[in-house]
Amino acid sequence: MRKNLAFAGALAICVLAAALVIGTGKAPAVHAQTKACDATSLTGAYGYSLTGTVYDSQYNWYLLGAAGRLVSDGSGSLTGADTFSFDGDIVKRQYTGTYTMNADCTGSMTLTPPSGAASHFDFVAVNNSKEVNVVQTDTDWILTGVLKLQNQ
Repeated sequence: MRKNLAFAGALAICVLAAALVIGTGKAPAVHAQTKACDATSLTGAYGYSLTGTVYDSQYNWYLLGAAGRLVSDGSGSLTGADTFSFDGDIVKRQYTGTYTMNADCTGSMTLTPPSGAASHFDFVAVNNSKEVNVVQTDTDWILTGVLKLQNQ
């Protein structure tokens, strides 16, 4: 009985979501970026949070989370620090890094702590680079997050 009720509730939510997406049958308007991006588009201090998982060679899963601050110089270099949780073990980290940004506001970055184990990310800047959506691209890591420009 509970399974049927849960299924019916899930189905109702899906139907409602489909109705909202379909709406009037018109595709939502997509507005072009007003200007092309380059390295200078990512300038200043960004606060961020990251969440995700990683698994080891025996396929054990570990939960990840981080909150920190990244500073971009607008020329392709980064510095930053965060508090990182690896399955509940807390580490304070500092790092340096580099980035490239394409005209379509996508890009990639590499962050390297003093230990030398670099992390690689792809990103897309949105809202005139006030927010940056990131995903880690290293094998076995599923880490995503949002950087938000600090207005100070």
